[in-house]
Amino acid sequence: MRKSGVIFDFNGTLFWDSKYQEDSWDEYLQLHSINLTKAQKREYIHGRNGKDTFEILFNRKLNNQEVHQFTEEKEVLYRNECLKNKMELAPGAKSLLEELKARKIPMAIATASGKTNVDFFIEKFDLLHYFKKEHIIYDDGTVKGKPNPDLFLKAIEALGADRKKSIVFEDSFSGIQAAINSKVSKVFIVNSTGDNYEGFDLPVIKHFDEFDITLIA
Repeated sequence: MRKSGVIFDFNGTLFWDSKYQEDSWDEYLQLHSINLTKAQKREYIHGRNGKDTFEILFNRKLNNQEVHQFTEEKEVLYRNECLKNKMELAPGAKSLLEELKARKIPMAIATASGKTNVDFFIEKFDLLHYFKKEHIIYDDGTVKGKPNPDLFLKAIEALGADRKKSIVFEDSFSGIQAAINSKVSKVFIVNSTGDNYEGFDLPVIKHFDEFDITLIA
């Protein structure tokens, strides 16, 4: 019998880096003379994979080499922002991860980040203490980005978990929709930015201590 799985988005969920993302995107957009409203950034950038985002920004189809080039140009700016600041997991995240690990509950990360950022996170947060490397699912160019459910479904399959018993934690609007589209048991919104999520009829937490671990079967 397949067990419940717990799947975490990373940016804005396990790592509250929204300011670093915003600052690096603002710098990147300015370098390319692209002007976006806050609503457009939420729709076109946050939670989406690189190919989708850059094709929207540059208004044309891109090949894999171009996607890699544009992504790395932006992510160098992002990682520099991270390194200027204190990097730590979200409030209550370490305790929850330790508890899930102790209970041997399958858990994964499903992030729209690319490999270079994931490698950076693995090193800075010692993620392999909590997650098997094969359970850290990222944008490798082969999976449709959020709001498509593919990243979450790939994570659930990697865990060998029961989708209908699994739980997803997300923060971005496109990611929340992807989690809903994956038809998991429960979706928890992690409000790391004080955003308004009233359009979703879902539980919202501001600290991982607020999550009741007994909800996991």
